[in-house]
Amino acid sequence: MIKTPHRGSRRQLLKAAGAAAAACAAPTWVRAQSDTLLIGQTAALSGPLAFPFVEMNKGIKAAFDEVNERGGVEGRRLELRSLDDGGVPQKATENAKQLVGADNVFTFFACGGTTSVLGMMPVAMQARVPLIAPATGFDALRAFNPLVIHARASYSTEIAKIVQHLGTTGQTKCAVAYSENPFGKATLAAFEAAAKQHKNTDWKAFLLGDSPEDIPKLVDEIAAWQPNSLTSFAVGASGIPFYRSLRPRIAGAAPFSISFLGTKPLLDALGEAAKGIAVAQVVPNPDSVVLPVVKAYQAAMKRSGFPTTGHSSLEGYVSARLLIEGLRRGGRGVTRERFIGAFHSMRPYDMGGFELAYGPKDHEGSNYVELTYYNGERFRR
Repeated sequence: MIKTPHRGSRRQLLKAAGAAAAACAAPTWVRAQSDTLLIGQTAALSGPLAFPFVEMNKGIKAAFDEVNERGGVEGRRLELRSLDDGGVPQKATENAKQLVGADNVFTFFACGGTTSVLGMMPVAMQARVPLIAPATGFDALRAFNPLVIHARASYSTEIAKIVQHLGTTGQTKCAVAYSENPFGKATLAAFEAAAKQHKNTDWKAFLLGDSPEDIPKLVDEIAAWQPNSLTSFAVGASGIPFYRSLRPRIAGAAPFSISFLGTKPLLDALGEAAKGIAVAQVVPNPDSVVLPVVKAYQAAMKRSGFPTTGHSSLEGYVSARLLIEGLRRGGRGVTRERFIGAFHSMRPYDMGGFELAYGPKDHEGSNYVELTYYNGERFRR
């Protein structure tokens, strides 16, 4: 004879069944709560533009080593699961699918550059996986997104700093070279907006075509205009030979660059033409002996076996410290929702002389930009 459970037992069975169903529906990372938190990254770690991302990962490793030596975050060690996409959007999409599927990462972090982020974003948004500190300042990606937390200033903020400096120094007759691609058109639009804000009507835009045959004609055109300053948003195969040809022709014009185009390999490729370039940086001087966060970064890099410092690795370290603080504030058994909400209490978060600030409708983080001078070997303030 089968006994029918009484009302209380039925309630308990239904409650238990519901809990079991919820457990099965919950993401694996919630159920497992293992001793390791997997952090996912797809980035251009190979190819001509890999340098800043490879260097960033050194700073990230230094920060992760630092926190893991102290027992991790709420007892959980951090591990970066990093995949190379070579800057190819389709590969970034594939990597993102692997990271949220087979690897089951808790969050995306430090993905870059722009093409990588454009490739992985649809996957992240569909899976509702946050993206912390994307390694690009591309303005088209800066529209508010509840799942994206930025850590660096945008390219338009860098450009505004340059335009402001031009007005202060009287170098307003600026030749602005750009390419006919999304990056070139977006940065040109940002320069135009900043120039309008600072009432600079002296500047002039010059379009660099894709053909090497276009270079001599454009160099002659800019030289004839006689600018007293120069900034180039021209990328691609013609960008470097164009710049190397132009600099000697307008030797008296002060050159400027944003952080993406002011990395060491690109400057090395420019040779003598790179000397004297003012580069906008989105983190402080990595050789500072004053700022506590920079001193901590220097010590962490040394402990992790990295003998040299630089702006890119400092950006990686700062971004990792931000991620760690978000996890810490999310508490034990952190969920993605609590993790994102934790950033909203950072109003601001002082990391030791470098501040980031967020709110429920403000995920920008930082507008810090500093102009540095490249002397042919290293950056100076």
